[in-house]
Amino acid sequence: MYMEKKKWLKRICLVIGIILLNVAVLFTVAYLNQPLEIENISFVSFDAEAQTYTISVTKKPNFFDFEKEEFTCLATMENEQISSLSNNQECILTLPIETNYQISLESNGKTSSQYHLLDYINNTLEFSFDYDTMYLYVGETDNILYQDTVIIPEEAYYDFSSSDENILTIANDTMTGISEGTVTITSPQIEDVLTVVVTNLIEEPVYQEEYKENLPCNNYSLDEANLLDEILAYKIERAGYQTRAGALEAARFLTLYFPYRIPYFYENGRLHSSGVHYVDGEGRYYKVGMYLHESKMASVSPTYSGPAIWGCPLMNWENDYEFGYYRGTLMPNGLDCSGFLSWALLNAGYDPGDLGAGQTDYAFQLPDLGEYVLLTTELIDNGTVKAGDFVSVFGHIGMIIGIDGEDVYVAESLADYGGVVNRKYSKYTINQTFDHVVLMDSYYKTDGNYTIMW
Repeated sequence: MYMEKKKWLKRICLVIGIILLNVAVLFTVAYLNQPLEIENISFVSFDAEAQTYTISVTKKPNFFDFEKEEFTCLATMENEQISSLSNNQECILTLPIETNYQISLESNGKTSSQYHLLDYINNTLEFSFDYDTMYLYVGETDNILYQDTVIIPEEAYYDFSSSDENILTIANDTMTGISEGTVTITSPQIEDVLTVVVTNLIEEPVYQEEYKENLPCNNYSLDEANLLDEILAYKIERAGYQTRAGALEAARFLTLYFPYRIPYFYENGRLHSSGVHYVDGEGRYYKVGMYLHESKMASVSPTYSGPAIWGCPLMNWENDYEFGYYRGTLMPNGLDCSGFLSWALLNAGYDPGDLGAGQTDYAFQLPDLGEYVLLTTELIDNGTVKAGDFVSVFGHIGMIIGIDGEDVYVAESLADYGGVVNRKYSKYTINQTFDHVVLMDSYYKTDGNYTIMW
């Protein structure tokens, strides 16, 4: 009986041993074959100076994670590899931008599948629109302007959309103004929002043989006048404040974008001691912006006969019978030639002071600002003369705002043309009208976003 029990006990122990052995084998096989998987990849930080970004990689937990087994994170690109050892089931990788890494794990000779980085984190590390607000005329097409830093340039894409496609449409990064109004531009890839104003207060900048209609008196509401000032400042900023391009943009704005002609008006006084009258705002302006609404007059002081905004009647004290100017009669206020250029420079961030249009042997003259040389076709052909330079003849001055293959375009204010206009001259005969050019490189110091034509 005792021997029989002993046999059964041995059999039971053998069975239990076999079971335990099988369980151990199964656990060993399960441990060796447990999946090595990434649970998450998340963005940590971006170092703009080093041009690197840091990510966190965590392993997907499994049954045996109580052992807290270490693993290695790998970032692989072709023959290059960056690695980091885990700490508490997470590892940190610092990677250079503009690199397309695949992320994987390695542990005890096992390697996980490779994970595409952009499936987990945003490709865009930094993003900002260049401007809070952009402006288009109806029918204008322009690029959406922004700055970004991305991980993989080839993958950079922003699904921009317009809040109202009846006002503005977008194709890729290009927008087109359809009708007047204001829209916002957004993208699911970014947080920033861009405002775009589409307006008919400005028009396409093209050269016109027929000069524009003179600006009517009180033509603009306060909101419209303020909007035109905003657009002017925006265009100058895009071209480059305190640059040659900024001064060009101011001159181009009045002669090309603005739909009316600013009238010619002989100045009634000057703002320095050489003047007959010490006044501000009569045929000459010393403040930034356009003089299109009565609200502008609050800052004009002292005065002699006015003030008056552009296009509105002001007492004229000059006799020029040929062009209809009689002393003691009212004429639409505006700018004379040197007043126009002084206004353009001031709006571009320069302060030329109250200077006239005479030649350099007189005091307080615009030609003194640059290098005053004889104007020749050769100087135009060899690139010495640039858009933004002045052209001068005794008693008159204008700004070159464009040069193409055969012609030179000059923005100038002339009594016989009724105000501020853009005139085209052949580069071969322009020196029959203007005998000198004022080369302005030393004055502007930098070109900005210069274009030889608009």
